[in-house]
Amino acid sequence: MPSVAVERVRIPFVQRARLSLGGVASEAFLLDLGLAGVFVETTQELLVDHSVEITFRLPGNEIPVQARARVAWLNSGKTPQGGRPAGAGLEFVALSPADRERLREFLADYCRRDGAARRFARPWPATDSVGGK
Repeated sequence: MPSVAVERVRIPFVQRARLSLGGVASEAFLLDLGLAGVFVETTQELLVDHSVEITFRLPGNEIPVQARARVAWLNSGKTPQGGRPAGAGLEFVALSPADRERLREFLADYCRRDGAARRFARPWPATDSVGGK
């Protein structure tokens, strides 16, 4: 799969995260992950275009991913959007090159797995074409 596809893929990803808005930190849960951003389940009051800091770990890696993100959209939880709980879609606006590369490799590795190992995911093209490996 060309790197362009890895740029657009979103995967299910349930992981604890720390969300910080205006210096106030809170715990949150990530529910999906992509190279462009995440969906975060949170009760913290957010507004579209708020700037937030988010920190989370990738499985098997103790170094946290840290990013500045923009609140791209909100789900109040009152009106179901794709079955998601209350939370926000966050778009990464600042991510270190090292964190971006670790994230890209994690997503490519996920996509290389056979279908049984990729829960809730659609079939993926041949593994030899993912990320050029």
